[in-house]
Amino acid sequence: MKKTDFNYDIEKYTLLFLNNLSEKNKRLYAGLEAMKIGYYGVNEISKKFIINKHTIRKGQKELLSGNLIPVGQIRRKGGGRKKKLNLL
Repeated sequence: MKKTDFNYDIEKYTLLFLNNLSEKNKRLYAGLEAMKIGYYGVNEISKKFIINKHTIRKGQKELLSGNLIPVGQIRRKGGGRKKKLNLL
């Protein structure tokens, strides 16, 4: 197996893994990978994962701030559609 084949397999499985994450986890993972690369990380990850640069930067800010939503929750408390009973 050539080194280039190995790199291709890693990229293929990374994209497969990324597609199985929630929207929040994709953002955090992309932000983490961009921070690992360094200066051009946001640009590289944006091209590789086909994710908007602003989304990656938002993921980086969330990671650095430490204000992450607890495990098991998708949205912050109070987020989402309001129940019909509360609207009346």
